[in-house]
Amino acid sequence: MSDISYTLKVSRRSKYARLKMVPREGLVVVVPEGYDRKQIPVLLKRYEDWIRRAAGRLERQQPDEHPLLPGGLPSSVVFRSVGEEWRVEYDPALRKRVERNGDGGSSVLLPVEDARRDDARDHLLLWLRKRAAVILLPMLEERSRALGLRYASAGVRLQKSRWGSCSGRGRITLNTKLLFLPPELARYIMTHELCHTAEMNHSGSFWRLVQRHDPDFRQHDRAMRDAWKYVPGWVSGHYL
Repeated sequence: MSDISYTLKVSRRSKYARLKMVPREGLVVVVPEGYDRKQIPVLLKRYEDWIRRAAGRLERQQPDEHPLLPGGLPSSVVFRSVGEEWRVEYDPALRKRVERNGDGGSSVLLPVEDARRDDARDHLLLWLRKRAAVILLPMLEERSRALGLRYASAGVRLQKSRWGSCSGRGRITLNTKLLFLPPELARYIMTHELCHTAEMNHSGSFWRLVQRHDPDFRQHDRAMRDAWKYVPGWVSGHYL
């Protein structure tokens, strides 16, 4: 297994060594503190077949990236949830962000040069949160009315792992990254969180309620396991 590269992470919570295949990172070896690192080659050899199969699945599932500039920033952004496509331009001469909509399509101009990658990404993420509020919150309200499940309030956040959440007080928070998911998966997450307004758990009653409003929920739930593949790497700070 000397030809297999990996990233090593030490975890205080882990009680044993484990392997995981992570989008855009590849193989990650997680070990507890004090683990004998001389045992890692043995571990890799033992799970060699799994590693190669998982790496193959990861490569097949990786979607084509939209055109990227040399620094890894996008020249266009596609929101699959609603079929929107935006050209992205970087212009340090601007004082503020500018959105344009016309016969030639939609474009967003950011007041920063693309060479300043981190600053440009910050501007992009601010814009994403704005678009998420404009797109996702009305979708949630429409879904709420259709299902007859009401919520107290709602908001959007750029979260690392959770696609959505519902508090005990009925506030629903949606992950900005839902913008990049196919519409049926974005709707599934909204349905899931709306059902939590009636069932604040994952009991049988909860899943029966989900099934009532989304008969294909099992298929959608399985698809969410790989939903990361729809999110461009630059959103999480992973550049090609």
